[in-house]
Amino acid sequence: MTVPQDLAFKKRYPTLEQNEVLNATASSVLINALAGTGKTTTLAIKAADLIRHRGASRVLMLAYSDAGLAAMAQRLQQFAPQAAPALQILTVEQLCAQLLQEQGDPLLCITAPLQRQLLIRQAHTALRQDRALDATPELDDFLARELDVQAFLRFEALAKQQLLLRNIEDAAMSALHYCREHALDYGLYLLLTRYERLRLGPNDEPLFYTPGDCTYEIARQLCELDFDQGFAPLQGRFDAVLFDELQDLDEAALLVLHQLVRGGNGRFVGAGDFNQHILAGAFSVFGDGQARIRQALPADTQVLSLTTTYRFGSRICQALNPLFAVDFSSHYPRKPAWFEALRYRDEADCARQLLALHQRVLQLEPDSHGQPPVLHVVLRAPEDSVLLEWVFAHEGVHYACKGMPLFYQRPELALVLALMAAMPGCRSSDLLSQGIISRAITGLQRYVRRGQAPDGDQLANGLFDMQALGNDEIGFDSKAVAAQLLGRPDKLRHFLVHASPAPHAPVASPLIAQLLALPPEACADAGALCQHPLLLQFFEQAPISPQALRSCLDSLQALARICTGLAVDEFLGRLTLMVQASIQQHQQREIPSLQLLTVERCKGHEYENVAVPLVERGRFPRSVARQDAYRERNMLYVAMTRASKRLWLLEGEQRPVSPGPV
Repeated sequence: MTVPQDLAFKKRYPTLEQNEVLNATASSVLINALAGTGKTTTLAIKAADLIRHRGASRVLMLAYSDAGLAAMAQRLQQFAPQAAPALQILTVEQLCAQLLQEQGDPLLCITAPLQRQLLIRQAHTALRQDRALDATPELDDFLARELDVQAFLRFEALAKQQLLLRNIEDAAMSALHYCREHALDYGLYLLLTRYERLRLGPNDEPLFYTPGDCTYEIARQLCELDFDQGFAPLQGRFDAVLFDELQDLDEAALLVLHQLVRGGNGRFVGAGDFNQHILAGAFSVFGDGQARIRQALPADTQVLSLTTTYRFGSRICQALNPLFAVDFSSHYPRKPAWFEALRYRDEADCARQLLALHQRVLQLEPDSHGQPPVLHVVLRAPEDSVLLEWVFAHEGVHYACKGMPLFYQRPELALVLALMAAMPGCRSSDLLSQGIISRAITGLQRYVRRGQAPDGDQLANGLFDMQALGNDEIGFDSKAVAAQLLGRPDKLRHFLVHASPAPHAPVASPLIAQLLALPPEACADAGALCQHPLLLQFFEQAPISPQALRSCLDSLQALARICTGLAVDEFLGRLTLMVQASIQQHQQREIPSLQLLTVERCKGHEYENVAVPLVERGRFPRSVARQDAYRERNMLYVAMTRASKRLWLLEGEQRPVSPGPV
């Protein structure tokens, strides 16, 4: 196929590998693409060709994520701006929502976190009422613990992505034995069954949908079919289906893909970077991710590869290939590219080296759009930014966080700062901003949760008590309450102990009450206060998952590192100057010259200047169970493949990362 001039990149043309994809005659094509090799661009060119030259008038372009959808829409605007009437650009979830609407199902969507949490708590109450029906040690142990809403949300998402309930039904064993054999939390499984029974209602018709439920509902319908039986709503619906981000497919989405490809929908072209999976529940997390996807495609599917990268030149390719056992080849041998591997002794040394890199970047020419140069620093986790933010701010660097709040605006740390300000030994309680206090209130709601009990009779009849969702006793406006507490330590202290502005509210957290009753000497060292046993015990007893607890404790350690040796008054004073400088820079509309972002936030993007710091065994990549090891390596792969011109790797000299396959 000859690509028309109006479809080609300015100064860029399809590579030989891309042309092989574009000229493929097979009815089903699977593209295994490395980062930056133009897989989304290839799909966009293919869509334009199908519409302009192949007579297609109904082309479906799918992506797994909203970010993938945005990237696809941007490419289509470039290559096929007049083709919109013939194109549908959707996520898998949006496609499934369309199918449900066509079936006549009402699509009441619940996305508010507070409502989700209260519904889960109602299901937990229903499970308690039914506990006599399942008298097992696992259930007794589960109900004896505080409900961990975040752990349930993760379990529910994975269970629906992997169709757990169907797998248990098909297994030749009881649910209890299945959970034991697969190391699953039986209590969470039982809670899921109660939650789903209430969500579906007495007539097995969903009362509401939360994110992911539309795909799950269509997958439930597909499970009722034989493997080769057609699903009428997806039969002959399109002239072609083009699918991006195949690496993120889960079991439920894969059933939808199977029906699309085998349902008389014309040509199928799917692309994925199977080294780039970082989402829980997808197939490429371990081993050969293509193998499972191939099972959903026709036997004669043609598999092609894209290894020629448009994104970076040879020096970056040469650094990535041995580290991840991949085979990037640079399309532009003379394209500017710089890679430098640096070693740091400790976190403070790493921060100093990043400051030096930032100064080097500031000396560069503006980018192709005339914008000043920016250094993008990609982190494994948000807690890794605390020390870096503190150092950058005190050196006068105008930095910003993308996809995550500034460290003092994160609920767990804002709560700790509010506790510091409310301590009897603190004389700087008026230094905290209204925004920090508002976020502290959010943290308090998260860690000392209370709510109105639902109607037990409704739960027993298989119905959620939807009226109880509007009667949560602490569903107040955090910003308005923060304004009332600002500069008033007595009121702030009362609120933190009672989790309510009401004068006669009961004590919500005895541990916070004990913490705020410590003598003034406790404020002599803010770092020691961050590691006080009462504070650690508060988070350890909070209704949060082990992963969330780890993040909280890591954040506390990071906060302690920047304020150890400083009195609480001095630390809050320095923090106030930092906050005021940030506000002033924002008001003056200064463009940040340094961006901090996590791996999840940078996925699907590219930046000219990228630094990946704090890389060492056990930290980035983290020490995890064997089944998650590939995901951790994938995270590092994603971080390092965001750079288009300059890439710096800052690696711990004591625990460097060994080369090997992703």
